[in-house]
Amino acid sequence: MEEKTARALNELRLALDQDPRILRLNALEAELQKDEGVRVLSQKKDEAEAAYNDCIAHHNETSPEAKTLQKKLYEAKLALDQNPKVQDYNAAYIVVRDLYMQIDDLLFHDFRIPNACEAKK
Repeated sequence: MEEKTARALNELRLALDQDPRILRLNALEAELQKDEGVRVLSQKKDEAEAAYNDCIAHHNETSPEAKTLQKKLYEAKLALDQNPKVQDYNAAYIVVRDLYMQIDDLLFHDFRIPNACEAKK
């Protein structure tokens, strides 16, 4: 049984390695990592996020300083998300995430504890 399972898992891994959705996501990720503009936008977003988190660790979220930093974080995240390469990557990521969720459901559905809604049926 273990050998059969190992073979099946290897076949799944090989199939995923060749799946065009995953290949596209990997290619887009490589493009993002090479793009200096995306790197700068990402760094600005990370810096704004760190500043905001530091502020709310010491002050109320409704303080004027926190609100100003929250707006800066929103603007930095929006600028990153509006980059065409980031948009392409995010769209491809959603497709691959959905694929993985389908695989997860197929493999582990029988092992999940039914939630309250399903148990009432």
